[in-house]
Amino acid sequence: MKKVINGFNKSTLTLGIVAALSMGVTSGVNAVSFDWGEVQGTFDSTFSAGASWRVEGRDWDNNIGKVNHPRFDWSNYSAFNNTKYTSAEIWAQPGSYSSNGDLSNLLYSQGDTTAVVFKGLHELSLKYKNFGIFARGMYFYDQKANNGDYGYSDPLTGKEYDPCMDSEASKVQCKDVRLLDAFVYGNFDFNDGANPLTIRVGNQVVSWGESTLIPHGIGVINPVDLNILNAPGAELKEAFRPQGMVWASFGMTDELSVEAFYQYDWEPVWVPTPGSYFSSNDFAGYGGYGQNAQLGFQANPDMNLEFLEAEYNKLAQMIISGDYDSATLGALALAYPTKATLVQDQASASDSGQYGVKLGYYSPALWETEFGLYYMNYHSRRPLISGTTADFGQQAIANDLGTLGALAATGGSVDRDVLLGLETFSKAQIEYPEDIQLYGFSFNTLIGDTSVAGEIAHRQDEPLQIDDVELLFAAMPQQLANAGLRPDFDGISQYTSYVDDVGPGEYAEGFIRLDTTQAQATFTHLFGPTLGTSNLVMLAEIGGVWIHDMPGFDELRLNGPGTARSGGNPDMPGIIEGVHNGPETNPFPTDFAWGYRLVAKADYNNLFSGVNMSPRVIFSHDVEGITPDPMFLFTEGKKSVSVGVNFDYQNRWGADFSYNSFFGGVGTTNQMSDRDYVSFNIKYSI
Repeated sequence: MKKVINGFNKSTLTLGIVAALSMGVTSGVNAVSFDWGEVQGTFDSTFSAGASWRVEGRDWDNNIGKVNHPRFDWSNYSAFNNTKYTSAEIWAQPGSYSSNGDLSNLLYSQGDTTAVVFKGLHELSLKYKNFGIFARGMYFYDQKANNGDYGYSDPLTGKEYDPCMDSEASKVQCKDVRLLDAFVYGNFDFNDGANPLTIRVGNQVVSWGESTLIPHGIGVINPVDLNILNAPGAELKEAFRPQGMVWASFGMTDELSVEAFYQYDWEPVWVPTPGSYFSSNDFAGYGGYGQNAQLGFQANPDMNLEFLEAEYNKLAQMIISGDYDSATLGALALAYPTKATLVQDQASASDSGQYGVKLGYYSPALWETEFGLYYMNYHSRRPLISGTTADFGQQAIANDLGTLGALAATGGSVDRDVLLGLETFSKAQIEYPEDIQLYGFSFNTLIGDTSVAGEIAHRQDEPLQIDDVELLFAAMPQQLANAGLRPDFDGISQYTSYVDDVGPGEYAEGFIRLDTTQAQATFTHLFGPTLGTSNLVMLAEIGGVWIHDMPGFDELRLNGPGTARSGGNPDMPGIIEGVHNGPETNPFPTDFAWGYRLVAKADYNNLFSGVNMSPRVIFSHDVEGITPDPMFLFTEGKKSVSVGVNFDYQNRWGADFSYNSFFGGVGTTNQMSDRDYVSFNIKYSI
C-alpha cells in the first residue's frame, strides 16, 4: 500500500488534538455541496462572537514603569523648563526601570473587557477533474478596540489611547476583511499512479516538521498572526498567514518523496500591537511609532509622539522669537533627544530569495516511521530592532535649529516627518534580516496507541537581538561622549567594543548572527474510553535550544524579557549607578534553554440531547535558561495554565470557555505574570 506523504504530514492523532486546542467547530461537515456539470464544489461558513476579560489586577511593583506610578503628577511637565521630579524620587518607587512595555497593562484594569470580537470565516473549494481551486477568507470586528473606553489617559496629553489610530494597526487589531488562502492546484499521476505529483500555486500554508506547541522549529514557512491567535474563538487556520508561493510534491517510489517550495511573497509575524492586551512592547508593532522608545536614563515620563510634536512647535516659536541666545537654544535642542528615541517605519524583507526542499522517507520496517530531511533559505518573520545614532555635534544642533526656525517662519508646524529629519534624535527601526539557512530532520511513528514524533532544526546565521539598553547606550550616551559633552560616558556600551564603534548619525545594526540548534520531541497517547470519558488524549512536548558560540555576559549581552537596565560595566560602576541606579538584577539570555508543554483533553459524546463536551487542560513550563529575542521561546521559571471546556452540537453549534493564568519566572522576567484572563465564545457553522 502506498504511503501518501505531502505538505501536511503530521499524524492524524496529533492533528486531531491540535485542531481541538484551536477550539474550532469542525469545518466541512456541514458545508454546502454543489455540482456545476463536471465541477464539484463546497462552501463552508463559520460565524462566531466572543469576549475576554481581565481577572487579575496589575502588578505595580514589577510590571509597570516607575515613572507611571500613580503618585506622580506629570501635568505641565516640560523638559525645557519643568522636569518636576529627580531621578532619586523616581527610583525610590516600586516598578520597572523601563516604561517601554507597560501601555497595555495600564489600559486594562481588573474586570475590564479586553476584547469583543465578531467574526466570519468562509471557505470555497472547486474541483474539475484533477484540477482545483481553494479560497478562504475572513472578516472581524473588535468592538472593544474600536470603541475604546479604557479608563486610562496619557499623563502628558490627557488623551485616551486609540489602538486603531494607525491604519496598519487597525487592520491587524481592530477590523479587517482578509483573503487568506487562494490557490489553484493540480494532481497528476505518472507510471500508472506510481509517481503522483501535486502542484499548488497561490497564497497557501505549508506545514513542515513535527512541532505541535513549541514554535520556531522547522515549521517557519508561514508567519503567524498573534493578534488573531489570542482573540476569543481563534482557529489555527485563521492565525497562520498564507504566503504566495509555488509548492510541489512528487512521489518517487512507494517510500520516497520530495517536496519543494519557492516563495514570491514575504510577510512578517504580526506581533501584538501596542496597547492590545497581550502586548509587552510599546513601540514594536504597527502603530508603535506613536509611543516612541523611552530612554529611561533620567527622571522623565512616557513621552508620546503627539507630546513631542507639541513641544517642538514651542521650540520652533522660541527660535524665531529672538528672546533666546544661541547657547540656550542649543541646550534646549538636546532636552528631548537625550530622553526619547523616535521610531521609524518598519522595514520589509525581500519578496524573493525564499525557498526550501524536503526529502521524505517512509520505512515500513522501522515501525512504519516517516522521516524528513529539510533545507530552507528564508527571511526572518520576527522583528529585530536596529537604529540610527544621535548626532550631538554643534553642526547637527545648528542644522536642527535652522530647520525648526525656517518652519516656524513660514507658518508651518512640526509633525512626525519633521522630527524624524532632526539629526539630534536617535531613531529605532524594526527590520527583518534576510537569508537564514535552516537544516532539519524529523520523524513520526506510532508505537501502540502512542504517537511519537520529533525534529531538529539547525540554523546558520540566525539574527539575535542585542540587549536594547546596550543599543540605546550606543545611540545616545556614547554620542554625548563623542560630541565632547560627556566624555565620562565614553565606552559605556558593550556595543561599541564588541560590534561597532558607531559614530554620530550612523546606522547601528541591532543584532548579531549566530548558529542555533533547536530540538524537540512530542508524545501523544490515545487512551480511548477512560474514567467515564468517550475518549481521553494526552500530549507532552519537550524542547530545547542551543546557541553556538554565544558571547559571554561580559562581552555582549543579548536581549531578553525584564532586562530594563544595563548588566553593568566593571570599568565604570559609578557611571552605571548614576545613569540608572546600578546594574540589572534580572538574568540575561543564556546559550541553552529548555521547557515542556502538557495537554490533556477528554471527550464526552452525547452528554445530553446530542451535545458533546470536551474539557481540556494545557500546562506550560519553561524550566531552565532564557532564549534571546526574537525567539520568544523560554523564560526560566515561567509557567502558564489554561483550563477550558468546549461544547458542540451536531458539528454546527459550538461554545467554549477558558480560564488562563500566567505565573512564575525568575525576578521580574515574566511580564505576563499579572494578566490572567477568561474567554468565552460561541460559533455557528453552515
